[in-house]
Amino acid sequence: MKLRSICLSVFGVIFISLVMLMNGLCSIIEAAESDDVLEIYGLDPTDMSEYYAMGEYYPPDTVDTLNVNWVGGRVEIVAYDETSYFVEEAATRQLREDERLSYFLDGNTFSIFYVESDETVIDDAFKKVEIRIPRERAQNLKSINVNTNGEVVFKNLIAENITVNNVNSEVRFENVYSKNTVVETDGGNVGLKVNNNTGYSVDFESKTGTLTSYVGESLNSYVSGSGTYPFTVITVKGNLDVSLIEGY
Repeated sequence: MKLRSICLSVFGVIFISLVMLMNGLCSIIEAAESDDVLEIYGLDPTDMSEYYAMGEYYPPDTVDTLNVNWVGGRVEIVAYDETSYFVEEAATRQLREDERLSYFLDGNTFSIFYVESDETVIDDAFKKVEIRIPRERAQNLKSINVNTNGEVVFKNLIAENITVNNVNSEVRFENVYSKNTVVETDGGNVGLKVNNNTGYSVDFESKTGTLTSYVGESLNSYVSGSGTYPFTVITVKGNLDVSLIEGY
């Protein structure tokens, strides 16, 4: 009887431990599927040093069109003071070769893909890509096109055309201008930080989303200065916030 009691106790402890382990694994999987992986790891999506750096890529300086197809996570496109294009991929865990980004160069068009094959599924890690463009070359970009369900951040860029197709994540522009910027999203919020000394215009279309602007107007369309750089934002329920860059 004593031996039987000990065995039952041990079995009970093992069973409870297995239940707790399975619950923990289910929580991780559910969080990964709902794009909440960062909450598990407690990581800052803006700090590349906190991630596993999975690869560095150097597109040719002649690139004038950039296409990014990114399933989820984060895409950051910035101008910086170096002289060469630079692409860095990072993730919350080490990635297998088939889980890493792929790219394709066609003339002056550089295309980046989340993974090489559509059959590869990553549901237990947060993955991001940072694309840095030399300032002198950023002004010569003809087009930037981003398709993603993840967060998108643009900083300090000038391009002829910028298009973003997004589903539910945030899209942010800071000191970014083009002759044709178009953002289409379902539930993702869009933020524009603008320099009031640079002429731009805003055209906002949404079913239930709202526009908040530092100009204090409730209009969904308005022009600031020359209106040289138009922003068109189309959402279903996502909001648009227009604010001034700090210092202006």
